[in-house]
Amino acid sequence: MPSTYIYVSVRRLAQLTSEGESLGGVQTGGSWPGVTLRRGDTGLYVELVQFWLGGLALYEESLPAVTVDGNFGAGTEAAVRAFQSQAGLAVDGVVGQATWQALFEAWAAVQSDAGGTAYPGSPLRAGARGDAVRLIQLWLLVAASQYDLPTVTPDGIFGAGTTAGVRAFQDLTGLAVDGVVGRETWALLQQVALAVLNNLVEPGVLPGVFPGTLRPGDTGTPVRAVQYYLRLLAAYYAGLPAPAVDGIFGPATQDAVEAWQEEEGLAVDGIVGPLTWRSIYDNAMRLSASGPVARLSPLPAPASVLQPGESGASVAVLRQLLDFLAQWLPDLRAAGAGETFDAKTETALRAAQAAFGLPVTGVVDTADWQAFTRAAAALFAVTPGTATPRPAGVWPGNALAAGSAGPAVHTLQSWLNAVAASWPGAAFVAETGFLDAATVQALDAFQLAVDLRPLGLVDDATWEALAAAAQT
Repeated sequence: MPSTYIYVSVRRLAQLTSEGESLGGVQTGGSWPGVTLRRGDTGLYVELVQFWLGGLALYEESLPAVTVDGNFGAGTEAAVRAFQSQAGLAVDGVVGQATWQALFEAWAAVQSDAGGTAYPGSPLRAGARGDAVRLIQLWLLVAASQYDLPTVTPDGIFGAGTTAGVRAFQDLTGLAVDGVVGRETWALLQQVALAVLNNLVEPGVLPGVFPGTLRPGDTGTPVRAVQYYLRLLAAYYAGLPAPAVDGIFGPATQDAVEAWQEEEGLAVDGIVGPLTWRSIYDNAMRLSASGPVARLSPLPAPASVLQPGESGASVAVLRQLLDFLAQWLPDLRAAGAGETFDAKTETALRAAQAAFGLPVTGVVDTADWQAFTRAAAALFAVTPGTATPRPAGVWPGNALAAGSAGPAVHTLQSWLNAVAASWPGAAFVAETGFLDAATVQALDAFQLAVDLRPLGLVDDATWEALAAAAQT
């Protein structure tokens, strides 16, 4: 299965149908550092660029692999040029603001499609290998740029150097010093790296420390931190304003602070005192640890049936859908690119209709369209390139919201029904694998019953509580 096709298909579908995830909890270093990088440069920012390029190369065959060594050499320049060409940027091999932001956004999108930067599900320790280890090493390097920590090599191998770095970080942050990256160490390491990369903390100060009272008219790093955490919260709370992260406490920031204070039952004064600060920070970190929010907003079905001979954007999306599904499901046929409903498209469509148990008509109605888009969304829940789903019952790595689909949603629905079988008044739901309005309503009722806030989404706390309730 060509990895490039999966990546391109996922990205096109995300763009055309608004499927995919908001990046709520994974805004890793998206702010341009203000330094143009070119051949001959060295350092942490070069390592970040190399890491992003390497992550993209796993999904896009046209991008060459690079070594993460902090040296901007010929290989890195070639990879930058290849990315610039693919992204429609000026091809100069130089990482300025436009290339930096485009590169980060492309990498973040792939991470979101693949499950984001949520905890991988089991502790990482000496001997472990892979991208999760490399990410830990990158975070340690970022942290070492501002705190007294040893530097590590981002080689994806959890060796003695990485163990020492983890132990030093745990000692710095007051965690149990065991050199093992469990859930707590993972979350805090990510928080610290994010704070450093996004200029949210003063040198030597750990994130979450109250910086003093902030009010309209204030400026500086602490204001940036409040704005950043409010933006994270806005990804999870519908209607919460998302202020710009500019370090200026203006009217938009005040509005967001007041909206949050009202949400939390705090005194609504637009001033960030100790209670408001702690509430903003703690809730932002709790929710962002759940991973990005996976929402599905399918492209509306065409106004009329699609049939052979027609052309246009809807036909183009249909062909992309069929091609994407064919990469995963062996009984399907590829339709190929294009905007015309030709004979190849009809053949692919009939095969898909048969595979999904739909009437084999050779035309696309609303039921066909919904079945295909939901199937595509469900396939986003598996790891690109391997088609390996997470084990049943394991946290999926992203928060689930209305419109989410896939095996994780089916698991949720089965748990809700297990709870309904023993809890008086609890509602049963259809186990469709699609998080519809009835499932959201049942989830809201469950969250209220166990003293969790009904946000209209499933974070990791809700997931764990529901799993426990279903098993009792």
